[in-house]
Amino acid sequence: MYAVYSIFAALLIVVATVCGQSAEPLDQGIILFRAGYLEWSAVKMESGLQIMEQAPPDGLSLYWQAVARFQLALCSGESEPSETVHFLEAAVRRDPQDAESAIMLAVLYGRQIAAKPIRAMWLGRKISALRETALSCGTDNPRVQSLAGSCWFLAPKPFGDHQLALEHLKKAAELYEAEQAEVQDFRQPRWGAAECYGMLGDIMVEKDDIAAARRYYQAALRVNPNYRPARQALEEISDGNEK
Repeated sequence: MYAVYSIFAALLIVVATVCGQSAEPLDQGIILFRAGYLEWSAVKMESGLQIMEQAPPDGLSLYWQAVARFQLALCSGESEPSETVHFLEAAVRRDPQDAESAIMLAVLYGRQIAAKPIRAMWLGRKISALRETALSCGTDNPRVQSLAGSCWFLAPKPFGDHQLALEHLKKAAELYEAEQAEVQDFRQPRWGAAECYGMLGDIMVEKDDIAAARRYYQAALRVNPNYRPARQALEEISDGNEK
């Protein structure tokens, strides 16, 4: 898996070098965003988004802009990512069966509830409806399954359900493994695997299954060696076992 990641990363560098200024804005933007996403660098992701916005607003461009905005909101820790929420709401209005936009919007609504719990009174139903739509339209989409799992894992009581989170994250992990075995195209949606494996590791720590947690954290690092949460978690469980 690490070899696949290395080849993929090298391919992105070659594409960026060869294309230079002649590359389409969308391609340049995706390449820069991906680099920022792997490093969890808001600066690079923002730069990638700005380049993407120069591309014609077709379906692929709007998709990647949605992903970039979503990841930027997570990276910056925004509890009020109103601009990104409006962007995703527009995407869902354009295509009510857009599973990834629906589940990304559900996640951001969840962050808004976490910031002001009173919002659960009107956003809770929206989250449930969006999650149901996403899972219905994107059953075999690993990002949909993973983000649905994260909704249940991160939601406060009584909205959370760690058993449901585990089921969806495990399904996502299977789908990611199949996806990673396919031919890689940097324009295709290929994101979220490290976070999925990392969250599975967190659940295994909760269950006191340290061996399984270690396997999931290592899987996250095979996908993205720069994924700091998995590296830190591995160090913590190693320190805990030594005590």
